[in-house]
Amino acid sequence: MSKSSSKNILITGAHGFIGQALVKSLLTTNHQLFLVSRNKSYSCPGAKIFFGDLNQPKFCQKVLQGIDIVYYLAGYKKNIAFHAKQPFDFLSGNAKPLLNFLEAVQNSQVKTLVYLSSTIVDYVNVGDNVLDGYALGKYANELALQLFAKQSKISVKIVRSAAVYGPGDDFKAQTANFIPAIIDRIAKSNKDFTIWGSGKRRIQFIFVDDLVKNLLSASSNKKKNFFVVGNPEAVTVNEVVGKVIKLFGKKLVIDHDLSRPDKITKLVSFSNVVKPKINLDKGLKRTINYYQKNNV
Repeated sequence: MSKSSSKNILITGAHGFIGQALVKSLLTTNHQLFLVSRNKSYSCPGAKIFFGDLNQPKFCQKVLQGIDIVYYLAGYKKNIAFHAKQPFDFLSGNAKPLLNFLEAVQNSQVKTLVYLSSTIVDYVNVGDNVLDGYALGKYANELALQLFAKQSKISVKIVRSAAVYGPGDDFKAQTANFIPAIIDRIAKSNKDFTIWGSGKRRIQFIFVDDLVKNLLSASSNKKKNFFVVGNPEAVTVNEVVGKVIKLFGKKLVIDHDLSRPDKITKLVSFSNVVKPKINLDKGLKRTINYYQKNNV
């Protein structure tokens, strides 16, 4: 890449799981990186870090000075249980910062904004009594971005991703999502392992490196502004559990807690910018290796 093609790139949510993977990839280029984080202990040689809160309009204006491309990965997320218990907090925690940020973008020199959404928005209109504030926040943000794009010359790209997993994920029992939670539970199990429901629910995933490639390619795509990315391979909960147990080399007795109903399944048709290369078997192996090496 020539020096003339170097861009000033801003990444919000840079200290998060996906953010760190994107930063790692972009550090191998000659682009100038500017990162946003609320974690003051975060450091990243080779990039300039802004510590602050996107809920503050003046902070949004500050971080956008001189920026060409934005990857908006910031989000307020834990897991479905938290999202259901505090739905308004998660709706507000995702929608308010983006609206502040878009106000500032209008008066900037930004040319392209890539927003990371989630296929969880497909569950917003499902006949389920459980309201997921995170899903509602992502859905509201997609609508806001579509309206913003209509009255702006800025190229807005929405990348709606399947469930992401991989090295660097959050394995904490209270906040982990499906795959890291399964890995942590199986690692700590010696005899029995309980699956909620029948385990027949089918899920689609995407390995974090494949998601990063799609985010990078989406930013320069001239034909489309909306992408749904993920590995079309759909696996059941039972299959995921079986694969993880095998990779740990354990022999566990599987029990099903049928008092907990299976969650609704909605499979997605993907429009990947870059075809995912890492299948679930390879992805799980890499993720478990990370888990074991880092004593998570």
